[in-house]
Amino acid sequence: MKYGKYLVLFTLVVANLIDEPAPQVTIDQGVLTGKLSRNGMFFEYIGIPYASTNSSVRFKAPGPPPKWEGVYKAVDEIYFCPQHTILGVVGLEDCLKVNVYVPTMAKPPFAVMVYVHGGTFILGGGGKLVYGPDFLIEKDVIVVTFNYRIGALGFLCLGIKEAPGNAGLKDQIAALRWVKNNIAAFGGDPDNVTIFGESAGATSVSLLLASEMSKGLYNRAIVQSGPSLSNWVINKNPVKIAHLLAKTLGYNGDNRYDLYKFFSKLSLSELVGANIRKHSIKYLDTQLIHLPCVEETIEGEEAVLPDLPYNLFANKTSSVPVIYGTTSKEGLFLISEYCDESIEERNQRYWSASDLHFETKDEMAIESRKVQEFHFGNEEMNEKNILTLSEMYTHLYFEMPTLFEANLLIKNANASVYNYYFDYSGGRNFMKMWSGYGSESGASHGDDLFYIFKSHFAPQACLPRDQRMIDTLTTLWTNFAKFGNPTPDPKQFGVEWIPSTKNKMNFLYINDVLKMGPMPNPEPYKLWKTLYDKYRKRWI
Repeated sequence: MKYGKYLVLFTLVVANLIDEPAPQVTIDQGVLTGKLSRNGMFFEYIGIPYASTNSSVRFKAPGPPPKWEGVYKAVDEIYFCPQHTILGVVGLEDCLKVNVYVPTMAKPPFAVMVYVHGGTFILGGGGKLVYGPDFLIEKDVIVVTFNYRIGALGFLCLGIKEAPGNAGLKDQIAALRWVKNNIAAFGGDPDNVTIFGESAGATSVSLLLASEMSKGLYNRAIVQSGPSLSNWVINKNPVKIAHLLAKTLGYNGDNRYDLYKFFSKLSLSELVGANIRKHSIKYLDTQLIHLPCVEETIEGEEAVLPDLPYNLFANKTSSVPVIYGTTSKEGLFLISEYCDESIEERNQRYWSASDLHFETKDEMAIESRKVQEFHFGNEEMNEKNILTLSEMYTHLYFEMPTLFEANLLIKNANASVYNYYFDYSGGRNFMKMWSGYGSESGASHGDDLFYIFKSHFAPQACLPRDQRMIDTLTTLWTNFAKFGNPTPDPKQFGVEWIPSTKNKMNFLYINDVLKMGPMPNPEPYKLWKTLYDKYRKRWI
C-alpha cells in the first residue's frame, strides 16, 4: 500500500499534474521554497519580493524587501508591473518580484546572469512568457529575471522629494542589491554577476554602467541593441511632460507638488492608461513620454543619473568588461506601422535628432538637408524607399550610439569591450516576421532574444540550424559571464573574439559562421560622428 502511494505521487509528478517542490532556501527575509521545472533541468523560485512599493509611495525609490514567518512558497509568477495593453490595464502595483532559476544537473557555485527586460519603459515584465531560462540553464549558470516599475509609476520625474524621478531604475538597483545579498543561498557566486538586457533593458544596463549608484553590484555587462547615448533615451523636459499628461486628464496644476498630489490620487487604470502626443519640429524625435531623466539634487535622495549619460561616460575612469552589439536590420521593427499619412506629416519636419543643438533654424536646416541627401538623395521619404528609413533608424538609434558609447569606455575607462553584429536570419526571427518584413535578409530589432530565451508564447520546435545558433549565442554569453571572455577556447568556434581597442573597433559578425571583421557601415558612422562631435547637446 505504501509503495502504491509513492507510485501514484511519482506518476503525477511525471505527468506534471502537481509540482515537485524545490529545496528550501534561507535568505535574509526568511525561508522559501520553489518548484522543479517541468523538464527537470532547474529549480525555479519565482515571485520573490525583492523590495516593496505601494500607492502611498508610488513615485519614490522602493522600500526594503518584506520579511515573513514560516515558509514562503515562491511558485506564483507575477508577470507584469502595471501597464496598458490591447487587453486594457494589466498588472499589480505590488509587483517588485524576482525569479531565480538554478540548474539541477551541475554543482555550485554558479555564475549569475541577471536579465533586465525591455519594452520602451512602458511594457513588459520578467516572466517566462518571453524570458524562459531553459537555453541558458543548459550552460550551468543561474538566471535571474525581475519586474520593475514602468510608465508613469517608474518614470514620473518632478524633481521633488515625493517624485524625484527614475523610480524604475532604482527598482533595478534594488533587485541587484537583493541578488548581491542573497544569491549565495541559491548556489550563486555574488562576486560573479553579469547584468544583461535588450532594447530598453539594454538601455537600463547602459544607464547602470554610467551610474555610480550601482557600482559594485555586478561584474560584467551585456548591452544588446540599447545604448543609453541614443537620442530617444532621456526625457529632456520631464516637468513639462507631466503638465501635458495632467492636462489630458483634465487637470491644470500650477506647481510640481500639485502635480504630484494629482497623480498620486489617480487610480492605476487612469494613471497607466493616460498618454499624450508631443509636438516636435524634428523628424527623429521620439513620441515616448515615460523615460529616464537627469535628476535634480534633493537632500536625502540617491540619484541614479545626476547628469546626461554622455557626460557620465565621458568622466568615467573605470568600468567592468562589456559586450556591446546590434542586429543588422534594427529599423524594420520601427517602420512596421508607417502609413501614407504619417509619412507625409513627418516629411514636413527637420531630419535632426533630439539631442543635437543648433544655434539657428537655418543651421538646423542645412545639416538636416545633408542627412536627407545622404540617405534619400533628392527624394523625400515615401513608401517606395521606406527600407532606407529603416536603415537610418538602424544607424542613428542603435549602431552609432553603440559605437560612441563603446569608444568612450575604451578611451576613458580602459574597459574591455567586445563588439558584435548579429546578422542571422532563421526560423526564430519572430520580430522581423511580426513587423511584416520576414522576407528581408538579416535580423530585426529583438530577433536575437529568441536564440537566448525559450519564450513560452513562441513555437518551441527548432530547426537544426536554429538550434546551432541557440547553442552559439548562449555559449558566447555564458562564457563571458563565467570567464569574462566569450571565447576562452578559440577552437570551440574556430574564431577568437578580439576586444576593441582605442585604435581599432573589432567586431564579431554572428551568422551561421562566426568571423571577425571591421566596423560595419563606416560611411554613416562618419556622417553622424561629425554631427555629434559638433552639435551634441551636453546639458539639459
